Amino acid sequence: MKIAIIGASGFIGTNLTKYLLDNTSHDIFAISRNVENIIIDKKFINRVKKIKANTLNYEEMKESLAGIDIAFYLVHSMADKDDDFYEKEIQSANTTGKALELSNIKRVIYLSGLGDDNCKNLSKHLKSRHKTGEILRKYISEVIELRASIVIGEGSISFEIIRDIVNKSRIIILPSWANTKTEPIGLNDILSYLKESICLETNKSEIIEIGGGEIVSYVELIKKYAKWKNKKIFVYSSYTLSLKIAGLFLNLFTSNKKAKVGKNMLSSFRNEMITTNKKAKELFPYITPQNIESNFI
Repeated sequence: MKIAIIGASGFIGTNLTKYLLDNTSHDIFAISRNVENIIIDKKFINRVKKIKANTLNYEEMKESLAGIDIAFYLVHSMADKDDDFYEKEIQSANTTGKALELSNIKRVIYLSGLGDDNCKNLSKHLKSRHKTGEILRKYISEVIELRASIVIGEGSISFEIIRDIVNKSRIIILPSWANTKTEPIGLNDILSYLKESICLETNKSEIIEIGGGEIVSYVELIKKYAKWKNKKIFVYSSYTLSLKIAGLFLNLFTSNKKAKVGKNMLSSFRNEMITTNKKAKELFPYITPQNIESNFI
């Protein structure tokens, strides 16, 4: 089977490429604007084709997707220099959706974000994730949208921000909404869900909420990591700490790229990101997610 990974140079994309090469016999078409960042083990070189293409360019995407059986859509624009990531992600989804439709691809697997669509205060970040899935469903009859919260693993910007803060500061001041509940999931479990979605027995689109099964606040997650590191920290929640000040705090303790993505994600911390049904268990009964600490590094 010919599998396209759109966004193959990103955190999930690079890990998924390696995971599918290690655990399947599929041929991989790694699509990205930055193909030079995609490193392939020599033993798999004959099973991978790197394709340089921009999801905002219809002609490039149309050519890239010719002959593909199934595509993964793993694109977001929060790290781009342009601050209006929402509009760029909507345009990207529409442009790619048209190319996917023309290529007659039957199924698209899309990694999205948890969050209640009926929430009036849903963050811009989560709105863009859910809107992208909605757009893809306009063009493709089978869109498997996996909705997840924070991913725990090397390369996950949200997790690495937590790691940087814990490693560099003993006193951590967070906004009051850092007490909002979330349901982290390990990188290996994300990859399992993505892989198994290739052969999922369904002939329609599905929105599947996936999580690690352990619901914690962001404050509790930070404390868990500090305890795992055997580091004593003091965490305070402030009702007066604004998004702007919280963003400046990120600049002190993490890289510019992580801080930029982190600032775009901060407002999402006000929204609970937990699974609300058992569809993942029903459709993937053979996947048992690991606990949070098992994924710490």
